[in-house]
Amino acid sequence: MLSHILTYTIVQIVGVNMIFFKCTKCSFADIIIKTLISQCVVFQNEVELGELLLSLNYLPSAGRLNVDIIRAKQLLQTDMCQGSDPFVKVQLVTGLKLMKTKKTSCMRGTIDPCYNESFSFRVPQEELCEVSLVFTVYGHNVKSSNDFVGRIVIGQFSTGPQETTHWRRLLGSQRTPVEQWHSLRSRAECDRVSPASLEVT
Repeated sequence: MLSHILTYTIVQIVGVNMIFFKCTKCSFADIIIKTLISQCVVFQNEVELGELLLSLNYLPSAGRLNVDIIRAKQLLQTDMCQGSDPFVKVQLVTGLKLMKTKKTSCMRGTIDPCYNESFSFRVPQEELCEVSLVFTVYGHNVKSSNDFVGRIVIGQFSTGPQETTHWRRLLGSQRTPVEQWHSLRSRAECDRVSPASLEVT
């Protein structure tokens, strides 16, 4: 039986349980382990980091860009023992310059946090086309640096079609709040496609 000649180890990589086989006698097992290792990066890239619900609106007369961080769902759990304590950091980048950083409160022990928190940034109308909003979800960690969960960028240097659509809807409606869900992305992906992501920590 195959179970008699294979030994295995379960390893967790960014939330994905992978089984690595090792065997010195079975060529079939060698094929399995080579295939699994070659697919490791693919599995990491396919991990779902969670979703974030945001509402945006702009008031031209006041020169205010308003952001509502409403809730998140199915966030990647960064602490398997203590549970997740997620918070969201929102950063205003104009051109390639970080202008302002704000963050939500930390929600304890949940991967489906409800925030319902509002933030307002002063943005003159002539600068609105140069603005990017960087949203980053972290898991609070009291013992070390906070754990990165996921990120998106909305604005001039958006990270994808969903983010671009949300920004265009904002520019088209302005005074009317525009609400939309967004799928979080990895730091590497955001840095690759959005210069604004490279300007924040």
